[in-house]
Amino acid sequence: MKKLKESDLFTPVKSFLIENGCSNVYGEVLGCDVLGLHGTCDIIVELKTTLSFKLIDQALDRLNYGHYVYIAIPQRKGHIPRCVKKILEQHKLGLLEIGKDRFSDDIIAYISIPARYNRLPNELKKKGFKSIRSFIKSYHETQIGGVKGGEGATDYSIMIENIKSFLRYHKHRKWATVEEILNYCETHYANPKPSLIATLQAKWNSDWCECKRLNGKVHFKFSDKSQDLII
Repeated sequence: MKKLKESDLFTPVKSFLIENGCSNVYGEVLGCDVLGLHGTCDIIVELKTTLSFKLIDQALDRLNYGHYVYIAIPQRKGHIPRCVKKILEQHKLGLLEIGKDRFSDDIIAYISIPARYNRLPNELKKKGFKSIRSFIKSYHETQIGGVKGGEGATDYSIMIENIKSFLRYHKHRKWATVEEILNYCETHYANPKPSLIATLQAKWNSDWCECKRLNGKVHFKFSDKSQDLII
């Protein structure tokens, strides 16, 4: 079996969760690699190519969000160290290993150490903390868990792509006010107008966005020089 990347582990883990009763599986919600919904239970899986104490520490943090928390790694050649197994079991963490199915060439996930029910998310919810479910966005349905930072979709990247599309195809590269942009494009800002102006005027967006002031208002348009094609 070839060496697997973190993102390669996502598909077999997603299949495992669905086969075990999850109605929906999402990637990269609140920084969690995988989130599966099973009735009222939230199942979190952290993907890594190696078993380490850093990974275990990350999984311990996920106990704030998940009723069942697993770490998933490629199948090991040797046994799980006893000290690691003890830590996982003490904290109700589970371990999934990903490897070839014995009866086919399929790459599958299987339980090496079962996770146990964790009540902490319920206790935090009673104290007013939001459930991880409240942070699910539509793009999380197609997001692949375990991707490197900057490669996956975020609220910011979705917003920027929508604005690019609006300025290029709906305004046909003509000038648009901030109000026009906000009427068409949803933002994730608490104070949308000044925040969006600052974002579009930022240096890192200057390769595709032009700015000028007309009649006392800031206007923006898709740059004629931009080579950033949107399909």
